[in-house]
Amino acid sequence: MSKTNIVYKGVLYEDSFENYLNKESISICQFLYFLCIEDIAKYVEHTYYTNKYWHFKYNVSSLIKLFIVKFFRKLSYDKTISSLTEEEAILLSFCDENGQIKLPSGGTLHHFVKYRLGEKGINDVMMLIGEKILELSSEKEAKIDSTPLEASRYDMYADYNVHYGCKMDKAHITMVGTYPVFMTHTNGVAGDSPELIKHIKALKKMDAKIESYSADGCYDSFDAHADIWYHLNARPIISYASNAVINKEGENERIDHWVNKNWKIGGDVHSPMEDKLKFLYEIGRREQVGMYLRNQNIVDKLFQDLYKKRAECEKIHGHIKQVVKFDIRRTRNESKKLHSLINFVAYQLLVLAELQNKVEKRNSFGKCF
Repeated sequence: MSKTNIVYKGVLYEDSFENYLNKESISICQFLYFLCIEDIAKYVEHTYYTNKYWHFKYNVSSLIKLFIVKFFRKLSYDKTISSLTEEEAILLSFCDENGQIKLPSGGTLHHFVKYRLGEKGINDVMMLIGEKILELSSEKEAKIDSTPLEASRYDMYADYNVHYGCKMDKAHITMVGTYPVFMTHTNGVAGDSPELIKHIKALKKMDAKIESYSADGCYDSFDAHADIWYHLNARPIISYASNAVINKEGENERIDHWVNKNWKIGGDVHSPMEDKLKFLYEIGRREQVGMYLRNQNIVDKLFQDLYKKRAECEKIHGHIKQVVKFDIRRTRNESKKLHSLINFVAYQLLVLAELQNKVEKRNSFGKCF
């Protein structure tokens, strides 16, 4: 467990996360006091601020923690500020050099979220958090699934999804183990499969060291199998149709045929299968590589056991919706994407706090207020 020091009015206080594990309830600000995001705050300062000194009236890490409080407590910006006690303001480091409490207004916090960061800034922060989660976690199994972001039945901009029976947008979420690392937002009837490549590229940028990447049948395609294997060096665990058959073009003989056919540009039938598949992918035969990989899943008797691990997705999606406002009800159309992304990032940061403090019991922030 990490220990943290704070100086208030010239007095040094030392505290540890361990002191709060057995309490029935604690302030969310006390929980966030042990969250270390100074590197993320520095990135935001360098990327989204100019070098004018008056832009730094408030500590950036304090503003990030404050928007977590806002979305965790599900309050307006103004009510979030008024809900803070003096002790909570100190825990969030809203003190000047003289030890005086100095809180931003609700408008300042809103400006920081919507205009200073915006969608691009929140996406950048999400990527940085994802990298930190991957560094701290030992999990090697990734999974992707979409979940509905429910809208009001009177929302004229939201699509009606027949499968879910409601108007909605979609959140596509990649998790490693049970840790959410990346999300994209689409309209309510958008296909799942086109989003997969964005998640693969994000995981690759995060330098994710995973062994498998699971998805349901909505993501099933030969290209998806090939992209996961090639870019992430991971096994694709994608559900296939009950009537799926072995594809002839994905058998060893046909792999060798096409490698040999392209011997003039480097094809070598005597090389290991992994090298042959990489060669075919790089010369544009991505679909054939996907056929081979899906054939391997069809004949693998242990495939269904591996696929069952993906069941954690719906459980975590449900927990996100309990902790933050993960829907688009009463949200302006132009703000829906930002709203869903920042609620996701707020949840990510709570998970990160647990990882940094090596909390064994997951979702310990459920007892926070």
